[in-house]
Amino acid sequence: MSYMVGFGDHYPKQVHHRSASIPWDGQYHTCAEGERWLHSQDQNPNILLGAMVAGPDQFDDFSDERVKPWFTEPSIASNAGLVAALIAHHDPRTSASSGPNIGLDKVGIFEKVHLIS
Repeated sequence: MSYMVGFGDHYPKQVHHRSASIPWDGQYHTCAEGERWLHSQDQNPNILLGAMVAGPDQFDDFSDERVKPWFTEPSIASNAGLVAALIAHHDPRTSASSGPNIGLDKVGIFEKVHLIS
C-alpha cells in the first residue's frame, strides 16, 4: 500500500480533499453541496497526484474512505517529512559549497547537517 496518491498500483482512491473529490465541471460548489461527494462511495474523479495522506493508525490499519480524514486527508503535517527528505537530496549550488557534492543543500535549511564518517 502506498500512502502517496498515484504512486504504485495500490494507493488511496478516496482522498479527503475538495480538489480531488468534487468534479471539475465549471461550476462553483458550496461546502454544503460538497457533502454529496464527501459521502459518495466512488473513487475521486480527480487524482491528487503526489499528495501523501495521513496514513495508517497505530495498529497499521488503513481505511480508504473519504469520510475518515484521519486516514485519507493530505496535510502539511503528513507531507512535511517527505518534503524535508526530498529537499535534503536537492543538488546544492556548487559556488556555495566546499568539498564534494554529497547531495545536501548545505546553504539552506540543512546547513547544520553533518555527515558522520
